[in-house]
Amino acid sequence: MGKYSFQIVPPHSGKVRQLRIEGSRLRWVLLAVGALILINLAIFGFNFLFMGKVIQNQSSNKYNTELSENLDRMSQRADSLAYIISKLHSVNSDIRDFADLPQLDASDFSYGIGGPELDILDPHKPIIYARAKEIDRKLDSLIVAARAENKSIEAAKEHFVKRSSVFDHTPSIWPMRGYVSSGFGKRLDPFTGLWKMHEGIDICARKGTPIRATADGKVRFSGWYHGYGKTVKINHSYYETHYAHLEDIKVRPGQSVKRGDIIGTCGNSGNTTGVHLHYEVRVSGRPVDPKTYITPEVVVD
Repeated sequence: MGKYSFQIVPPHSGKVRQLRIEGSRLRWVLLAVGALILINLAIFGFNFLFMGKVIQNQSSNKYNTELSENLDRMSQRADSLAYIISKLHSVNSDIRDFADLPQLDASDFSYGIGGPELDILDPHKPIIYARAKEIDRKLDSLIVAARAENKSIEAAKEHFVKRSSVFDHTPSIWPMRGYVSSGFGKRLDPFTGLWKMHEGIDICARKGTPIRATADGKVRFSGWYHGYGKTVKINHSYYETHYAHLEDIKVRPGQSVKRGDIIGTCGNSGNTTGVHLHYEVRVSGRPVDPKTYITPEVVVD
């Protein structure tokens, strides 16, 4: 193989040099230079990939750290929520006892972590993923418990509303300040002298003394009623009250009244021997002793 000549020319004025290399040596020189270049490229590529992995791992570690901290905060909030629900359940139980309502099944209020096993036991999934699934399960069970508590509280509320409505429509106060001159039961009729059932009580007071509704209801009748004179009858759903011998009537038929509302004044209209109020309480149309439905023993001012 022949020789190859290379001339080296300086950038400025100077002596031109000539280099002669045999063909076989040139080939080895080129191979060595090529190999050196490839090695440097390989080293550069490895360093580039390695640095990329380092950066990626650092970013992943930072993300995992932030995610872990967020999961810690979520877990703490879930624990706080579980504590609040447990206290709410305790109060709810007391309310149901007070309302004479049966306690609900304890399984309806459980908020433990369910499932046969946690994903943390799966080696193919990261631990942080298992923690997230665990918290998710706990939050789901807390939602179920919260809904059960809310349903129970709504039922108790409905019960108390009904009970309150029943109480509001039950006669429970004196209709007028005064003293009882004649009680409920059989007595001698002052006009005929015969024994007769007295279906209410007579309360004596000064003429014009206010007379009040003894429970919430709706006026069924107001006006003159035979020997009872000026009379008011109030319907209270299950109960009905009658107020007779009034001087003045302050309500009209169909009017809604509340316990304590003034419906008239004391007088002696109709068949009476003096100024007084004849007061009746009827249950499903049957007269009962009004004193049974008076507590406390004062009229509302």
